[in-house]
Formats: sequence, C-alpha cells, structure tokens
Amino acid sequence: MKLQITRLRVEQLRRFRAPFELDGFEPGLNIVAAANEAGKSTLVRAIRAAFFERHRSTQVEDLRPWGEGTGAAPQVELDFLLDGQPHRLMKSFLAKKRCVLDAGARSLEGTEAEDHLAQLFGFSFAAKGASRPENWGIPGLLWVEQGRGQELDVSHARDHLHDALRDPAGDAAAPLAASGGDALLDSLRAQRDELLTSTGKPRAAYAEVIEQAAALQAQRAALDAQITTYREQVDQLALMRQQHQADETARPWDALREELQAAQTRNEALQAGQAQLLGDRARLRQLQETRDLLAKALEGLAQQQATAQARERAADEAERQLRESDEAVAQARTQADAAQRRVDAAREAWRAASQEAQRRGLQQQLQQAQAEVVRHAENLARAEEAQERLAALRATAGSTPAIQPAELDRLLKLERAERDADLRRQAVATRLQFMLPEGQALRLQARGESHELRAEGERLVDAPATLHLPGGGQLIITPGGNDLAGLARQHADAREALQAALRSLGVDEVAQAQARQRAAADLEAQTRLAQQALAIVAPRGIDTLRGEHAQAQARHAGAQAALERLPAPPAGELPSMEEAEAAQEAAVAAEQALRKTLGEAQRRQSAAQGASEAARRELAAAQATLADPGRQQRQAQANQQLLAASAEADALAARIDLTETELQAARPDIVLQDIERLRRSIEQLMRGHQQRREQLLVLESALQQSGAQGLEEQREALAGQLAQAQRRQADLQRRAEALSLLCRKLEQKRQATLTRLQAPLQARMQHYLPLLMPGATVEMDAGLAPATLTRARLGGAVESGQLQELSFGAREQLRLISRFAYADLLQEAGRPTLLILDDALVHSDAPRLAQMKRVLFDAAQRHQVLLFTCHPEDWRDMGVALRPLA
Repeated sequence: MKLQITRLRVEQLRRFRAPFELDGFEPGLNIVAAANEAGKSTLVRAIRAAFFERHRSTQVEDLRPWGEGTGAAPQVELDFLLDGQPHRLMKSFLAKKRCVLDAGARSLEGTEAEDHLAQLFGFSFAAKGASRPENWGIPGLLWVEQGRGQELDVSHARDHLHDALRDPAGDAAAPLAASGGDALLDSLRAQRDELLTSTGKPRAAYAEVIEQAAALQAQRAALDAQITTYREQVDQLALMRQQHQADETARPWDALREELQAAQTRNEALQAGQAQLLGDRARLRQLQETRDLLAKALEGLAQQQATAQARERAADEAERQLRESDEAVAQARTQADAAQRRVDAAREAWRAASQEAQRRGLQQQLQQAQAEVVRHAENLARAEEAQERLAALRATAGSTPAIQPAELDRLLKLERAERDADLRRQAVATRLQFMLPEGQALRLQARGESHELRAEGERLVDAPATLHLPGGGQLIITPGGNDLAGLARQHADAREALQAALRSLGVDEVAQAQARQRAAADLEAQTRLAQQALAIVAPRGIDTLRGEHAQAQARHAGAQAALERLPAPPAGELPSMEEAEAAQEAAVAAEQALRKTLGEAQRRQSAAQGASEAARRELAAAQATLADPGRQQRQAQANQQLLAASAEADALAARIDLTETELQAARPDIVLQDIERLRRSIEQLMRGHQQRREQLLVLESALQQSGAQGLEEQREALAGQLAQAQRRQADLQRRAEALSLLCRKLEQKRQATLTRLQAPLQARMQHYLPLLMPGATVEMDAGLAPATLTRARLGGAVESGQLQELSFGAREQLRLISRFAYADLLQEAGRPTLLILDDALVHSDAPRLAQMKRVLFDAAQRHQVLLFTCHPEDWRDMGVALRPLA
C-alpha cells in the first residue's frame, strides 16, 4: 500500500502561533533543513500528535504555545495519498477538540476517524493518559525521534512483522514464532524456572531437597566419624597409659639436665677467653694508632728541613724574576713614550689634511650652489612663461561657452529625428515636378505661404495647396494618404525641436555646433598641455620654485663666507685625508699596543715583587723553625716511643693469634647450640609428659560420654530420612530434566521456524548492508531485531559481536538500515509505510555518511522519507531540493 504525505499545516502549536504550511512533498526523499530552534522537531511532534494522540486527550499540554492561556487550540492538518486516493486529516486539541478524516468521498469524525487510522496504519491508543511507545506499532518502528536513532524496540510492532513474514500457505510450527508460541514457551520456561536457574542450577523446592539430602548425608557421615573416632580413642587410651607409665619410671629429662650443666660451664670459660681477646685487640689498635702518630711526627720534622731548603730556592728564583720584570718595565715605558710622540705628530698632520679637505669641499659646494642658482633661475623663467600662456588659454576658453558632448549628442539625435521624419513625409507626400518655358512662372500657395515656380524642378506637397495658372485659373492639389498630415506634423515638430536646440546653443546649424565643440576640445587639450608644461617645470608650484631659487642663493653665499673664514694653507706638500687618517689610526693602535705591553710588564713587576717578599717571609719562618732548640729533643723522644710501641704491639699480636686458634678449635657457637638444644629437649620431654597426662583425663571423660549417646541408633534413624530425601530429589531431577528437554526442543523448532520466516527480512537487510559494510552480515534475534554483526577485518580475520558493543554512530547506522528493511517487508505485505528521520546520522563521519546516503536514496525509491536536519551542507548531494523553514 503506497503512502505519500502531500501537505502539512500547523497553527497555534508550540512556536507556530500563526498558520504555517509545507506542501508539495515528493513521493520519495524530502529534506527539511533549518537551524536549531527553527521548528523541525515541532513539525515531527505535530505529525505524531495527529496520529497517536486522542483529540480529547488532556495530556498534550506540550503542544500549547509558550505563554499562551487556556484559549489556545493547537491544530494539525495532513493531506496524504493512500494508494492514490486523497485523504485529509484535521485534528485540533485543548480549547477546540475536534478530529475529521476525509477519505475520498467518505468522511469520519471523532474516535471513529482515529480508530480507522490506527487500524489502517498499525498502531493503537493508550487506554488512559498520553500515548506511549508500546502503542505506536508500525509508525513507532519507522519514525525516528531526535537523538534516538541508535535505539530500536521491535517488540511493539513484532506482531505486525510476523503477519508480514508469515507463509501464506500456512505452517504447523508457525504459532511457535508468533506471540501464542511465546506464551507456550513462557509457560514451560516458568515451570522449568521453578526448579532450575538460568544457568541450570537447582532452585526452590529442588534446591531445598538437595540441600536436605546433603545435610542428612553430612549428619550420617558425622555419626560414622564419631563411631570410628570412639573405637580409635579406646585403642589410643591403652597405648597412652602404657607410654605415660614408662616416662614416670625412666625420667629421661634428668640425664639431659646434667649434660646442660656441663655445656654451660664450657660456655662460661669460652666467654672469658673471648673477653680477653677483645681487650687485646683494642690495645693492639691503640698501639698501632700511637705508632702511626709517631711516624707522622717524625715525617713532619723531616719535611720541615726539606721545606726550608725548597723555600730558599724559591726566594732566589723570585729575586731573579723581580730583576727581569724591572728591566722589562723600563724598556716598555721608553717604547710607549716614543709611540705617544708619533701619535701627536700624526694627529697634527690629520688636522692639516682635514682643513684642506674642508677647503676643497667648500669650493665644490660653492660651485654646486652657483649651478643650482643658475638652474633655478632658468626653471623660474620657464615656469612664469608657462603660467602666462595658461592664463591666456583660460581667458580664451572663458570668452566662448563650450558645447558639452552630451549637448552635441542631443543635437545629432534631433537632426536624425528631423531627417527621418522628413524622409517619411517625402515617401508619402505628393511629388510635383514642373518644367516651364523661359519667362513663364507659376505661383504655388500652401500652408499660408506663396512660392513662385520657374524653369524646372520639383516640390513635395504634404498639405492642400493651390497652383495659380498664368492668365487665371487654379489647380487645387490635395495630397493623398491617411497619415500624411500626421507625418507632416511630426516633421514640423522635429524641425522645431532641432531649431530650438540650435538657438539655445547659439548656433545656426549642427555643423557649426560640431565646429565649436572641436574648437573647445582643442583649446582644452592645449590647456592640459600648458598645465603639464607648468607641472614639469614647477611640480610643486611657482611659489615653491621661487623659494628654492632663494634657498640656492643663500647656500651660495654661506659657502662663500665659510671658505673665506678658513686660514691660509700651510707650506709644503700635505698628505691626503685618507693617508693622514690611516697614519693616525696606525700610530694610535701602535701606541695602545705599547701601552698595553707596559701595563702587562708593570703587572708582572708588581706580582714578582709580591712573590719575592712572600718567599723571603716564608724562608725566614722555615729557618726560625729549624733553629728552635726543642726540635731536636722532640725528634729523639718520638724515636724512643716508636720503638717501645712497636715491641709491645708485636708481643700482643702473637698472644691474639694463640687465643683465636684456641677459640676456633672450641667452637663457641656449637656450644651455644648444645645449650639451646638440651634446654628445648628437657622442656619438650616434660611438656609431653604433662600433656599426655591431661589427654588421658580428657580421653577417659570423652569415652564415657560417647558410650552413653547411642550413636548406632542415631545412625539408623538418619539413614531412613536420607533415603526418603534422595527419592524426592530423583523425582524433581527427572521433572527438571524433562522440562529443560521440552523447552530446548521447542526453542530449536521455534528457531528453525523463525529462521525460515526471517529469510525475507534477512534478504532485505543484506540488500542494504553491503552499501554500508561490504562483506558483513547481520543476524536477527527471536524478536526480529538485529543482534549480531559478522564482518571481515584486515588480514582476512573474521570477527563477530553484539550490535550493542559498537559505537554510537555505527549502532545508529545499522538500526536505520533495519528500519528500511522493515519498511520493505511491511510494504510488500500491503501495510502503509512512511519513514521520518529527525536529525539522524549526525554522529556519522564523512565516509560512513556518504555510504548511508546511498542506502537512504535507495530506500526512498520505494518509500516516502521525511528527513529533518540542521546541517544542510551535508545533504546537498541527494538529488532533491532542500526545503527551508521560512
């Protein structure tokens, strides 16, 4: 069934307070493009309200324009074609509740019209309140709200899809694929779920009986363990009594105490030896440190002697360097003074050369100033001559008014109009030709004028005229033609307009005006040439030229005065300015280098003097140290102390070696281990003996209690309860397995039926999917919704995954393709289809958007598609005009 919306009109609905209409919708793709807040989603809401909302509903306050009172009546009108038959739906809400449906010649109103639309389009109304998604059916499946393109709920339209997919020939298993089959499976699953969880584990009564049987088994096992323990404990009691009596008789811990006492005695002796060894080692370290200090003291005394000798040599060397630096300073000072004299002479020569260079420069300036005075005088004369000529031309131009080109063009147009009117008049006028003998004349009277005709010629008569014959008589001439008089009037008017224009310009004919215009143009050209000549000579004006001439004269006088103020040149030949300047620079550089050398020599002299004084002071100090009377005594005492410390250290080292050998042979660490081992053994034996006594008492008491409990009788009672619980468990297990098997078989049968029924839907999906993802496939779930995507990756690997795991944009693209496939199936089943996409595909990148455009264009060949977008630049290549919201 082919559906096409052709017109949409809204009024008093949200932002559309005034009537707003869109018409001329195409049967395929229609794109409504506008900015945000322009009303696109409002129009989509209007279409949904027209179909889904009852006209008497009070749950449509969102349709009321903002700020409007209770008097607002939102109204929607829809014109659409259904299999070529025109329909019109008019629905208004709130203040004026009304619904009218015109279907061809048939008219329905109110709920009857609404129910007819619901049955026709495959949706329903809410029993109470506003319309909800579960009521929207087929339109809810095919109409995409803004921001919801990635979502897809097929459950509310699944029955319609089953009807579209059902085999017309019938199928015994088909009810399993429909909602009735779902009810049967749900009932069986509910019975199975009473006994098993979703993972197949027992639950409820089944789990309870299993737990009961396990608990009884555990209790029986516990009783068996208690009985076994009782028997083992009887045997253990006899053995423990025998062991306890043996320990009481032998008392093995007494012998171990004697061994412990002997080990402790050996340990005390070894600790005394270790203490002595530590004291000897400490004394040896002291002796070694004393010996080192004495050796360093003797070494220091020897070093003092060497230091005194070295300082004596250093003092001699410093004295020699001081003498050399004094000589270098004297030589450098002599060279620096000579260089200063050369610098003074070079500066005097440079001043003389500079004075002569200044003289030559002033002479050159004087010559240039003289040339500028002459040049400016000539330019001023030419400028004054050009100015006089320009003034004369302007006076000539002012004496005769010029004819402008526009005025001349007007004269030429009037002349052409007069000539054309005269030619038209001549073409229609009566042509009078005459040839008269010599001396004979005729008189022609026309238009109140009289003309004498002689000899031969011709006249054009364009008005009634009288020809007077010689000797009396007249010829009345009446020109023919209906428009002759009009042509004559046109010619006269054109001639009069031409004469008036000539009079206004003060000329008699057009040629005279052309001559005046040419003369004015020549005069203007001469004036421009004179202006150019004046601009060439005096580009900034003649007054500026006069000022420049005066300035040149002033520069000439200034140069002359400056030249006269210079002193007379010195006698003899002077170097050039460049030579004098180079000589001065060379002399200054040489003088600076020598001054630098002098400074370096003076610094070295100062350093040598300081070094010589320091060396003499250090030498005196070293000599004073060597001359100290107590130095020899300290050196002898240090030698004696060093010999005594060395002898004591050698004896102490020998005793330390002997003690270490003895201690190593005695193994103090093993003696300590023996003490610890014997102590632990004594404690262990005594603790074991005491514990065994306590265990005997506890075991005797426990055996007395166990014998009075009747464990054998308790076990027999538990065995009966366990057998009963195991029979109940086996019954519930068989029921759970039977229900699981039945559900599995029915689900397999249902899946096979669904696979066969879904084949057309799968084919439609594969019609679109390669345009988006070449080589990919989508599997549908039992609810006819796309569930699993399988596609090849780079390298040939194949991957599969749930659609829900894809990105937002990919989910939206695949679920839009699913809607196109649903629309194809529903249309083939005779259901009306309409696709509405509100701001869809805004999360698609450029390559995916280009592929989805191909999919959308293909779907629009079979269905009407209303696409609302705020990105018109993305949809200019769809082959349809974009409809703006004015």
